[in-house]
Amino acid sequence: MDGKRLEDVQSLRSEKDRLKMKEINLKALYLTIRKRLWVVALVTILFTIAAGMFNARPETPMYASSARIIVAASAEMMGTVKVLFREPIVMNKVIEELQLNRSAAQLRSQVRVDSVEGSLVTVISVVDSDSKLAADIANKGVEVYRKVAADTLGITAIQLLTMAEENPYSINVKSNSLVYAGFMAGLILSLALVFLLDSLDDSIKSDREIEELLGLTMLGQVSQMKRKDYARKAKKQKSILVRGETIGS
Repeated sequence: MDGKRLEDVQSLRSEKDRLKMKEINLKALYLTIRKRLWVVALVTILFTIAAGMFNARPETPMYASSARIIVAASAEMMGTVKVLFREPIVMNKVIEELQLNRSAAQLRSQVRVDSVEGSLVTVISVVDSDSKLAADIANKGVEVYRKVAADTLGITAIQLLTMAEENPYSINVKSNSLVYAGFMAGLILSLALVFLLDSLDDSIKSDREIEELLGLTMLGQVSQMKRKDYARKAKKQKSILVRGETIGS
């Protein structure tokens, strides 16, 4: 019975020690951050300002337009048919007819060809800084593509479902997500820097560290007195002495 009671007492004591240690650790973390709070504020503000400046840089608005076609080709031919649209034989013809001042490689980088999953529908998307020109390139590309596919692959079953139309809304609208990311990055890095500086600091920071290093129990401590407080206290004591002498006389 006594043995069980002793175990319960020891278990309760160890639980209290764990809770106390956890409280000490949390307090130590708080004091560490508070001691170098200016580092956290400075680094976070700098990262946020940098992200805001990068986000506010002037950027050319880009517009997208897309046309839809249906290609009646076998599964084996579908890959070749899709690749053909962005080939120089099609791109050069579009450049010639629209009188564009760019190379086939540049125009190719503006064009994207995607298939709608589970169907024969193919989407031709074009991105350009001119919203009207983006639609014209997509429509002219489909027109040229149908002729080239018929001449080179013998595929004539390509039908236009939807013509590309001018879209007046740019696709690269700026958001504040980059600023938020800069703020979070600055906060995380500043906290990491604070704990790194604290780990490199070998000075004694608490009574507990003194007890662990010396193996002695702290009975008391003398608080640090600033010079102005010492001068004020000395002046007060001198005033008291003068009054005592005046009253005694």
